[in-house]
Amino acid sequence: MGFANIIFDFDGTLTDSKHDIAGAQVWVLQQLGVQNVPKEMLFPYIGKTLEETFSTLLPAELHDRIPEAAQMYSDYYRPRSLETTKLFPGVRETLEIFHSHGKRMAIASTKKGQGIRRATDHFGITEFFVQLQGSDGIPYKPDPFIIHLIISDQQWNANETLMVGDTDNDILAGKNAGITTCAVTYGSLSSEQLRRYNPDYLIDSFPQLLSLV
Repeated sequence: MGFANIIFDFDGTLTDSKHDIAGAQVWVLQQLGVQNVPKEMLFPYIGKTLEETFSTLLPAELHDRIPEAAQMYSDYYRPRSLETTKLFPGVRETLEIFHSHGKRMAIASTKKGQGIRRATDHFGITEFFVQLQGSDGIPYKPDPFIIHLIISDQQWNANETLMVGDTDNDILAGKNAGITTCAVTYGSLSSEQLRRYNPDYLIDSFPQLLSLV
């Protein structure tokens, strides 16, 4: 065991951003006339694309407004993206240990690259990563493109690379890319839900990664 390279999902894996994200999505739904959707109902959708989320939450007669809903979300969320968002317990300390031990780390997120950088700068963790890869104009996970891109850009060995995430799309993207996967149970999906996707590892807290890497 032991990995030289680690690719992390962002929301739900490094940061507890569910209230800011779900709050913005609820606001969009309200603007489109969909009322009384509790934030908690939206937590499992975090990490999905906006199009996928709104296609599920909006009634069929409003599906022609999904692109508009996605734009409304982006405009509303951007200035409010860090109001309640915080790092999960142990993230900063664990990243510092990995960095000091020469582990190479990157982020592969459904977020735009600019949004990732805004957050990593806010939390003072940008220096730990060799690549902050958002889904700007590339296929979304579970397509493995984003993982192949990082591995290619950094000239990493796929056999020495671990994908860490909190959703089915993270685990499936890692599997589709042919790399080892680790699911975290404190993000969007429960341990039971994540086991359906057969991650190689399953952890309940971020510092548990230290025993794997």
